[in-house]
Amino acid sequence: MEDSQAAAGEGESGKDPAPSVDVEREAERVEAALGLAGHQELPSLALPAAGAQFPAGLARLAAGAQGRERLRLMFAEHPGLPLWLERRVQGQEIMAALELEHGMEAPHPTAVEEAARAASSPRLAVFRRRWAAERRRDYDELQAYLASPTHTAASDQTLAAMMDAFDQQRRR
Repeated sequence: MEDSQAAAGEGESGKDPAPSVDVEREAERVEAALGLAGHQELPSLALPAAGAQFPAGLARLAAGAQGRERLRLMFAEHPGLPLWLERRVQGQEIMAALELEHGMEAPHPTAVEEAARAASSPRLAVFRRRWAAERRRDYDELQAYLASPTHTAASDQTLAAMMDAFDQQRRR
């Protein structure tokens, strides 16, 4: 499952369409445009200005697997950013792409390491690496649960209950 999801977010050559350097530069431009760059304390409670222009770079980041991973990292660093995005139509589209279309996507293997290398401080690099380790652990736990007999049995039971309710409603 992981391979098919990774391939879905990548180009035909099997590589992410945007090189990691471009993704990191785009992320830095987006953070600067929103006024979120340079915060020493993470996660930052800073919010983009209410009238801040919507950076076009957000949509470009959401287009590739590596960019989506970098956006997830940005959300961890700036928890107010998803709320700001949800108040804008373009932001809602980006959030939908991240949460609905690519919510089960495997963590990108190099995105966060590139971001950690480009970090402005050792503290930020540690935060990014810790976040990546937690994301990988959560993803692996979810995949193990979804493949478990417990999940399969619960899904089968739920489906059976739904079908019974449907049949009873249809007979009325």
